[in-house]
Amino acid sequence: MEKNLIFKLFLLLIMQAVSVNVAAKAKTENEKKSQDVYQLVYIEREPGTDEYEVTMLVSDRYIRIDETGEDSGYIIYDDKKKVIYSVAHQDKSTLVIHQHAFSEKDSPVQPKVEYLQLADAPMVSGKNIYNYRVFVNTGAGVIDKEETCTEIQLVEDILPEVRKILLNYQKVVSGQQVKMVDNKITEMQTSCFYADQIYNTGAYYKKGLPIQEWHSNERSKILTTYNKISVDPDKFKIPENYRQFSIGKDSKRPLQ
Repeated sequence: MEKNLIFKLFLLLIMQAVSVNVAAKAKTENEKKSQDVYQLVYIEREPGTDEYEVTMLVSDRYIRIDETGEDSGYIIYDDKKKVIYSVAHQDKSTLVIHQHAFSEKDSPVQPKVEYLQLADAPMVSGKNIYNYRVFVNTGAGVIDKEETCTEIQLVEDILPEVRKILLNYQKVVSGQQVKMVDNKITEMQTSCFYADQIYNTGAYYKKGLPIQEWHSNERSKILTTYNKISVDPDKFKIPENYRQFSIGKDSKRPLQ
């Protein structure tokens, strides 16, 4: 009987050890299935449409951008590869935008920046709010006239890791835009068009995190919340079976 008791205790210890190992393995697998990211939620506005909500997930390598309540597609930015993927479910395609090096010196206009603290604005996370204004001189007379191209309210020094990847993302966006223009100022392609929508390198991210933006094409956005959450790493994947293509100055070019 004593031998049977010892044997049963031995089996119980083995079962407990196995149970602990299984639980530990399951915990590890669950941890692998989640990733801590920053979630930034914006209200965006543009001419001719109602305002809409956009959610941005930012990890140490990726950005994912979704319009809330819209399942037609999403955008992924891979900071390691410096590539943007714009996924469209309707035709099962992915627009691929690779980094394109460019120089602001090539712009047909050289804008100026005004950077001032907003003295009466409330503090955010204990930080002051600043106004970052990009403008161009349009007057040809004795007194120059200023035209505001971009106006951004930002909070200095918060979320530096987020700002770094947002800066790199903006540079890839602008690199694609630079490839599509001829650098000639016209009635449609104004000085602000080049300063704000083409040669916009996102330099304001070096100062702080934008909480409100206005652009010369009348698009604007407001940061409503930001917090850290856990998500499935698969959120940053792109469909493998979707057709991929890129866009040049004159036409689309299939990649596969």
